[in-house]
Amino acid sequence: MGFKRVFFSGCAGMLCLIPMAWISFRFLNLTEGVTGGLIANIDDAVGAIAGFLGPGGIVIEILIGMVIGVALIFLFPIHWILYYRPDDVGLLIAVTVPWILACVITSGLFAHSPRGGFNTSLSMGIGYVIILTVIYFVLSAVLPLGSAILDGVVLGLTDLPYLFAVITAVFEGCLVGAIFGAFIGSLRYKPEAGKEKKEKAKEEPVEVPEIFPSQTLQQESTSTTTSDSCTECGAILTVEDSFCTNCGAKKS
Repeated sequence: MGFKRVFFSGCAGMLCLIPMAWISFRFLNLTEGVTGGLIANIDDAVGAIAGFLGPGGIVIEILIGMVIGVALIFLFPIHWILYYRPDDVGLLIAVTVPWILACVITSGLFAHSPRGGFNTSLSMGIGYVIILTVIYFVLSAVLPLGSAILDGVVLGLTDLPYLFAVITAVFEGCLVGAIFGAFIGSLRYKPEAGKEKKEKAKEEPVEVPEIFPSQTLQQESTSTTTSDSCTECGAILTVEDSFCTNCGAKKS
């Protein structure tokens, strides 16, 4: 895959991850899992509050769920779950499913080889790491204690500083998804198409450029006009000359 294709597929994967995070928040009890049951049924609470807002409440409910879901899968790395919650299989599924679904869908749309599926998934992770890192430094520059507050909140949740938590969470998630993305790319891989193109290129005759008629005429005229020379002075004579145009000697 070329750089442009990887870039656009990575952007598409980043957008695809957002609704996948909502699925994990709404149906896989992501919030309850990462808080150890301290916060439960928050999805129902958000739905109840949105219900008072009329028809637009459904959209608001989905948007809130997306934001919470994305924030949680960015803050809680897979290795944190394996270390602190080794028996909580549901939480592991809730954190990894959004990455797997996003990588599978994006690779199915853009990748045509295992390498393409892997690069698509990896570019999605790199894009999110750049965005989350920029957010951290912007908050540090705008707020006097922005970085300290952010690090303190994340430390309280994961025992990790903000940057380390989000970088490991994003890369661990996208690498798990990249395995499935590479598999999807392998299903769409067609090596015969590349071989056919090479064989057609070999079978096509190579056109040899012909000498232009003007060049041929010029060569013929040159050969006819410079075919003889005077034996007395060495001047160049044409075939039609009977006498030398330089010394007047008769052409031999």
